[in-house]
Order: sequence, then C-alpha cells, then structure tokens
Amino acid sequence: MAFTLKKTNSVKWPVSVQKATDGGKFKKHTFTAIFKELGRDEFNKLVEEGDEALGDAILLGWEGINGEDGEDLPFNKTNKKALLDDFTVMKSVIEAYGKLVTGGAEKN
Repeated sequence: MAFTLKKTNSVKWPVSVQKATDGGKFKKHTFTAIFKELGRDEFNKLVEEGDEALGDAILLGWEGINGEDGEDLPFNKTNKKALLDDFTVMKSVIEAYGKLVTGGAEKN
C-alpha cells in the first residue's frame, strides 16, 4: 500500500495524567487527545517558543474529559486554556505527543 503524504493530519492518541492525591500518592487518569501532526520546522519553532505555544498548537480536541459537574467537557478555547494551565496535564500532553512523533507507544 502506498504512503499518502497529507498536508494536515490529526491523530487520536492516549494521554495519561498522574494527579497527586492526599497521603503523598498519585492517581492515574487518562483521556484521548486529538493531536495535530506538525512538520519539523513548525515543531522546532514552537519548541523554542515554549510549552504553552506547543500545547496550544498541537491540541485540536479531546475525548474522555469531564467537567466538575460530571458531564463531558466541551472542547473550546476557554476549556483548552484551563486544561493546559494545569502543570501535570501540560506535561502529560507534551509527553504523549512526543511518543506520537517518535513512534513510541503509550503504555496502559
């Protein structure tokens, strides 16, 4: 089967977030990110700009995130900013994207 080069591509990819809980423990949470696959030049530029620029550019949507009311959290600019403002989530999003672009598999 021939490889088709697409100008823009998005990929659903698992993200695991370790959130601190009382007693010095962590709880694992997962969701599915919809990532934009970037070209090398754009990726390198965004890396130089920092985590906020990279996270904003690569995260196109999500599945499996609930709001405090227990309902699905809609993807929009405000919710995206709030999600990526959480240090552990931002770190997890960038790590998951790194696995996507380097061919690494997300372990369950």
